[in-house]
Amino acid sequence: MNMPTWGLIVETTIGTGDRKRWRGDVLAQVEGTREEALAELEKRARQYRPAHPLKPQRTRLFRDGEAFLLVSDGTLGTFHTRFTAAELLHDSGAPTWVGPEPT
Repeated sequence: MNMPTWGLIVETTIGTGDRKRWRGDVLAQVEGTREEALAELEKRARQYRPAHPLKPQRTRLFRDGEAFLLVSDGTLGTFHTRFTAAELLHDSGAPTWVGPEPT
């Protein structure tokens, strides 16, 4: 039985002032159970160092069910980073197999 693949997604605040906006990226893809993906996501959330604020004064990591929220306060404001695990359903860039299916 194939294990599902999970995307470990990070959405973070970039820019400052009126140019502040959200940006999303895939930190990694992992195979396994949802619990294994969430354990890896928590590890990465704890190690993550956002680009903003440049001089953090306070950083707090929260867990909301199966997601994590990092709140970083700095001299120029507060920045947020959200971490989620999402099951990969389709990948247009995945390699295609020629010949019999791999086992």
